[in-house]
Amino acid sequence: MSSEPVAMATPEEVPWRRLNAKAPLAALVPLSGMIARVFLGALLPTYFAGEHGLPWGAWIIVGGMALSLLAAGLYEVATTSYRVVDAQLEIRSGVFTRTSRFIEAARVQNTEVLQPFVSKLLGLVEVKVETASGGKADGHLRGLTPEDAQALIQALQALRGEGPAALPGAVVPEERVLSEASLGGLLLYGATALGVGVIAVVMGAMHEIIETFHKLLLPWMEAHWDAVAAPGMGWLAATVAALAGLFGLWLVSGARAVLQFHGFRLVDTGTHLRSAGGLITRRQVTVRRARIQQVVLDEPLLRRTLGFGSVEVETAGVRTGKEASDRAELLVPVVPTARMPELLREFVPELPDAHSTLPFQRAHPKALLRARIRAVGLSVLMAAPTTWFLGAWGAVAWLLLPAQLLGAWFDWRFQGWTVTDTLVVVRQGFWRRRTTVVQRSRIQSVRARQGPLERGYGIGHVRIDVAGSHVLLPSVGWEEAQSLIDVLPARRPTRRAVPAPQPDARLPA
Repeated sequence: MSSEPVAMATPEEVPWRRLNAKAPLAALVPLSGMIARVFLGALLPTYFAGEHGLPWGAWIIVGGMALSLLAAGLYEVATTSYRVVDAQLEIRSGVFTRTSRFIEAARVQNTEVLQPFVSKLLGLVEVKVETASGGKADGHLRGLTPEDAQALIQALQALRGEGPAALPGAVVPEERVLSEASLGGLLLYGATALGVGVIAVVMGAMHEIIETFHKLLLPWMEAHWDAVAAPGMGWLAATVAALAGLFGLWLVSGARAVLQFHGFRLVDTGTHLRSAGGLITRRQVTVRRARIQQVVLDEPLLRRTLGFGSVEVETAGVRTGKEASDRAELLVPVVPTARMPELLREFVPELPDAHSTLPFQRAHPKALLRARIRAVGLSVLMAAPTTWFLGAWGAVAWLLLPAQLLGAWFDWRFQGWTVTDTLVVVRQGFWRRRTTVVQRSRIQSVRARQGPLERGYGIGHVRIDVAGSHVLLPSVGWEEAQSLIDVLPARRPTRRAVPAPQPDARLPA
């Protein structure tokens, strides 16, 4: 490499780049969704107002608010511009009230490229730049061409001394494909991932099915009541209804997985991991290897039986959501069990070949007693009211008690944790086994907690916080929990490296 100083561009020499001219069109769909929520809020009082509904004045106010929101959103998109200068990404918008955001390239955790359906028709994409500052993306540029999006990502990588643009003329390593998902694998993944969103969709569909039942099927049943009311037909109808509901859940969940991960591919670019997939909305996520905080191996019992699991990779970029695909920065939906150790070592090189054979320490024996008390309490809370209202048939609900006790034992038996020189590995659950791998050098804090019931048993919990996430160890003795506070964080070097000169990472004109 040359030892000549790198010529740095002054802020005045770096021009601002504007979004594509079609960007406001691409923004119309998300803005319309926001306006629809405003009108939805007005429909509720209209329902209670009866036949007369809301007065015209109220509708004018609601319409004015919606138009104002639409105009403000389009105005922000039309006036947004950006540039990369002084080792940071600058984004500004507005004319009368100007907003400026500065994102240091060194603080960037992940970059995400989204291409919703409307943007795909217009040939545009959205770019999200995430740091560790909060739950939303710090930089969101809606309406770039794919070429401009990749140029922006490479410019940010070059400022960090990463990627092909950082070392002009150097040999760029070839990209390695680490994982791909087939259509059959995605259908299996969806069928074994019955999340809250899927249940909500199915509940909505059930409402429509009940309406159809009252209109079409109920008159037919009344006409053929003698045959329908024959002995055994009630159980048959209940079984058919249960199987139909389960099939509906699997169908919706499988279709949802295909929409989300169709064409999924994970590649290694050397310093980064890049995943891409999606049928209608295509999502490309680029994660810095150096920013990986923890890796979670998700293996529910059904997936273990079918011979696969899923891997979630989390960085310090904070995400929110009830499902793993919303929380994790990078999710590999289908990983065959035989390939699991190989893929995990791509994310955590310090992990041993056979992580399942690590010497896990079990949860404290008194944790089982605590779990049994909770299982009895939950069973009584569910079975007692059911028996009160349904009588003899409700007594069947007491079968939950042995099932809950058995589940508590399985959950306690298969919990475990271990600490190596560089890692903390935590395994939780039997029915839904989740193994979390945390690098000790990434630990931000360790807390020991003891509730009133745990205090009586002399046990406690240890919580390990990393940037953007945390993991709980199984219950341990209170003295051991306090000792782990000092033991778990790894020693870090105190000497800081001399920062290298920043390369010129101006965007192409």
